[in-house]
Amino acid sequence: MILCGGRLACLTASAVLLAAGALSTGAATAQQVQRCESPEGKVTYSNSTCPDGTQTVRKIEQDAGPSAADQKAARERAQQHSRELDKLERQRQKEEEKAARERASAEAKQAKHDADCRKLDARVRAAREEFETATLQQRQQADRKLRLAEDQAAACKKS
Repeated sequence: MILCGGRLACLTASAVLLAAGALSTGAATAQQVQRCESPEGKVTYSNSTCPDGTQTVRKIEQDAGPSAADQKAARERAQQHSRELDKLERQRQKEEEKAARERASAEAKQAKHDADCRKLDARVRAAREEFETATLQQRQQADRKLRLAEDQAAACKKS
C-alpha cells in the first residue's frame, strides 16, 4: 500500500514502483517460447517442451529487456518527474492558501463595512426620532443632524 499526500504524489509513486518492478523483472522472466504444430496443422505455443503429438517448428526468443543503463535512466527520469510533480503540488497548495487568505480578508473587510453601514442606519433612525420629538428651537439642529446621518448612510450603501 502506498500512502501519499496528494493525488499527483500517489500517481507518481505508483508509476515509479511499476516502472521499477517491470524493469527489474524483465531479465528474470526472459525465456524461450516454442511454436509447436500438430500433423493436422494446429498451432500451440509453449514455454516448455512441445506437447505430445506436436513438434517444434520455431523457437521464439523473448526480448532480453532494457539494459542496466536504460533501467537506470528510466529510474532517474521517474525520480525527476516525481520531484517535478511534488514541486507543482507544493506550488498549488501555496496558491490555494494565498487565495483562501485573500478571500478571508475580503470577507472580513466586507463584514466590517456592513457593520459600519448598520451603525449609520441606526444613527439615521435615532436622528429621525430626535427630529420628530425636537422642540421648535432644537428642530433646525436636529434637521442638520438627520441630513448628515442620511448622507453618510447613503454613501455607505453605494460603496
